[in-house]
Amino acid sequence: MKKNGFTLIELLAVIVILAVIMLVAGQNVFGILGDAEKGAFRTEFIDFLNSAQVAAQMDIMNGKISAGNPKRCYTYTELTEDYGYYTAKDGYNGSVQVIYNNGDFEIHGWLSSSKYIASNKDKNLTTDDISDSNGATAATDCK
Repeated sequence: MKKNGFTLIELLAVIVILAVIMLVAGQNVFGILGDAEKGAFRTEFIDFLNSAQVAAQMDIMNGKISAGNPKRCYTYTELTEDYGYYTAKDGYNGSVQVIYNNGDFEIHGWLSSSKYIASNKDKNLTTDDISDSNGATAATDCK
C-alpha cells in the first residue's frame, strides 16, 4: 500500500529547520536595522553641527563672534527656532560649541534623541561613538 503525504515527524523536522533559519535571519535583520538607525542619527548629528557653523558664520558677519569673543554655544532651540538652520525633530535636544580661531572653526556637539545620544563629539563621529540614551538627554549648555 502506497501512502501519499508526510508523517508527523517529517513535518515537525521541517518546522524546526524553518524556525532555526528564522532565528538566524531575524538576528541579522535586527542588527542591520539598529546600524541603520545609528547611521541616521549620525547624519542628524553632522547636520546639527553644520547648522551651527552656518549660524556662527552669520554671527561673525553680525559681530557676535570676534577675535575678542571667539566662543559661542548654540542650543537646539536656537538653531531650530531662532536661526531656522536646523529642522526640529520630536524628542531631540542638545547644543553645539563653536570656537572661531583665525578663520577656522572648532565645533563640538551634544545631541540626543529618544533613543540615542552623542556627547562632546565633532564631525568625525562614528556609529561606535553613539550610545543608547536610556532616557538621558544631551547637554543644552555645551558642557
